[in-house]
Amino acid sequence: MILYLSFEELTALSAEAERVLDANAAAGHGIAAPPQFLAEVENFADQLVGDVSVTSLEHQRSMRRVIDVLLQRCRARMDATIVDQHPAAESAVAAYFDYAHVLAASSRLDVIGTEMEELIRVMTGDDPDSDAGRRFSFPE
Repeated sequence: MILYLSFEELTALSAEAERVLDANAAAGHGIAAPPQFLAEVENFADQLVGDVSVTSLEHQRSMRRVIDVLLQRCRARMDATIVDQHPAAESAVAAYFDYAHVLAASSRLDVIGTEMEELIRVMTGDDPDSDAGRRFSFPE
């Protein structure tokens, strides 16, 4: 399945992923975030060169974990910018659009996850979290 991303969504996701990785580097390896999560962020950031092929439910869930954190961080940055400056300040408006683009991508990724779970149920007759569900892959 394909997660279609606009240029603006790619830019917002990439920028926030880089902020997460930069924050970890500034804090010292393994201090700001668990190494496994940082690996997921790095893997996710590497995929952000265009539309993303989501090959398995586990892949979708990994992307979901990363985007959840990116969305929370975008929201916090937007809120802080609005409070520190002004709701109509250029940086506040830019922060809003970053948040909105990540939110839109997040919503489409949720739909993909739901579709994947249902397809696994139909194709295997089993729960998506079963062994059969974990082995099920989705071609491009």
